[in-house]
Amino acid sequence: MNNDIEKDFNLGGSIERALSGDYELNAGEVLKEAWNHTIKNFLSFSPAVVLLMAIQLAIFFIALKLQLGNPAVVLDAFITPGEFDPSIFSAIMIANFSYEVVSAPIYAGISLMAMSHAAGLATKSRHISKGLQFTIPVIIATLASLVLQGIAGMILPFLSLYLTLAFSNSILLICEKKVPPMQSLLLSLRAVNKKILPLAGIYSFVVIMFAIGAMFYGLGLIFVIPFFLHVKGIVYRNMFGIKLKIIASDRPKDEDDNDNNSQVFNA
Repeated sequence: MNNDIEKDFNLGGSIERALSGDYELNAGEVLKEAWNHTIKNFLSFSPAVVLLMAIQLAIFFIALKLQLGNPAVVLDAFITPGEFDPSIFSAIMIANFSYEVVSAPIYAGISLMAMSHAAGLATKSRHISKGLQFTIPVIIATLASLVLQGIAGMILPFLSLYLTLAFSNSILLICEKKVPPMQSLLLSLRAVNKKILPLAGIYSFVVIMFAIGAMFYGLGLIFVIPFFLHVKGIVYRNMFGIKLKIIASDRPKDEDDNDNNSQVFNA
């Protein structure tokens, strides 16, 4: 007989507070907390980050190979810019688009892991698969976001950057709040507009960190990517809140451990 006692509660903000701008977003505190989560969960989170990078790199390589035959021509084009073929640039753009769309469900899973850390919960590498149950809505939202960013970029590059920031919470809204894809983009945009300046400052700092991380032969990205994901998780928690489920159980501890983290995703 199951005598578990369950109680739901909300950690952080809410959709209503996010849309009204009634939430705290101190840049210094967000960045400091994100770094603490990055260090604390580095050993358990890094394998999932490396797996995501490997999957995205593989998709990018395959997309280039299908278009160019030999992806090495991209390197040759950079070595001899005078012989640069415009079709190579198009191939790179399509490959970039492909890896972002195809890997979106995996990215969703790793975003949920970072969000769990922001809620004070531990995760395991296998939790990267949590995003697969939202594959279709996540891909739709990612596809719509990239198309809108591309169109905006043709009008004014600044608009593309703005939409990247504006849609930054859509994936977690789909996975954690079960919001439909297009509605998630709109909700994220409306909430971001309420705190656009502090958010721009936070993500500008993250961009600088990406640039610094890339300078060290890309090795610094092992730290920067988890940091970025934790920043997103903390911002989402403060904006929209995270629904948690507390379960008081009389089951053996090892059985409870098997359900670790389910209270965030299934609340």
